[in-house]
Amino acid sequence: MARYTDSLLVEGEHVLYRTRQHPLGRITGAKWGILMVGIAIALLLAIFIANVGGTARDLLGWLTLALLVVGALNIIWVYLRWWAEDYAVTNRRILKVEGLFNKRSADSSLEKINDAILEQSVFGRMFDWGNLKVLTAAEETADDYLMLHHAPTFKKTMLLAKQDLEDELARRITAPLEALNAHEVEQDRRADAAAAASQAAAPVAAPAAPPVAAPKTTEEKLRELAALRDAGLITPEDFEAKKTAILATM
Repeated sequence: MARYTDSLLVEGEHVLYRTRQHPLGRITGAKWGILMVGIAIALLLAIFIANVGGTARDLLGWLTLALLVVGALNIIWVYLRWWAEDYAVTNRRILKVEGLFNKRSADSSLEKINDAILEQSVFGRMFDWGNLKVLTAAEETADDYLMLHHAPTFKKTMLLAKQDLEDELARRITAPLEALNAHEVEQDRRADAAAAASQAAAPVAAPAAPPVAAPKTTEEKLRELAALRDAGLITPEDFEAKKTAILATM
C-alpha cells in the first residue's frame, strides 16, 4: 500500500511513479479459486438440468455452496494481496512492496542499476503490461516484475531517475573543485590588483643630471685658438689679442 511504502522513504526521498502487477496477472494465483467456482456453477447447472432430488440434491447443494464460498474467498484473498502491492520508483531507488498483513519489501538502489530488459507480448501491448527484468552493474538480476502494469512508463521513469541521480552526484563532486578554482582565480586577481596599485604609488625617479664637463686647460685653449687662426676663421691680430688675454688669466 502507498502509505506503508511512504513510511520506508528516507529524508529527501520521494516517489516519482507507482504501479502494481496487472490485474490479469492474478488469474494464475487465483486458479484454484476460479476452478472451484467453475465446478460449483457446473454442479448447480447439473442439479437443475438433471432435476436431482432428495438426499443427493441436498448433498450436491451443500457441496456446490462450499465450493462456491471457498473459491470466492480464494479469489478475494488473491486480489486483496494484489491491491496491497506497490511497485514504486523514487528519486533514490525502486521499491517492491508485497503482502496484505505480513509485509515484504525489496529495493534496488538506482546507482547499482545498469539496465532494464522489458519484454512485451502482443497481448501485453494491447492491455499495457510487460515483464521487466532489472539488471545491476554486474549483469545480475536485481528483481523481476512479471506482468507489470504500465511497464514502459515504469522503466522510463526509473532510467530518468537514475540519470538525474548520476547528474546530482557529478555536481556534488565537481562543485568543490569549481569553487576552489574560482577562489584561486579571485586570489590571483587581487594579487595583480595589489601589484598594480603598488607600482602606481611608487615615486617616479628624477632624471639623472648631465655630467659637468671639466674646464679646459690653457694649453687646450691656445691650441683651439691656433686652429681657428690656421683655418682663417680669425686674423693673426685677433689670435695675438686672444692669446694675450688667455695668458693674462694664468
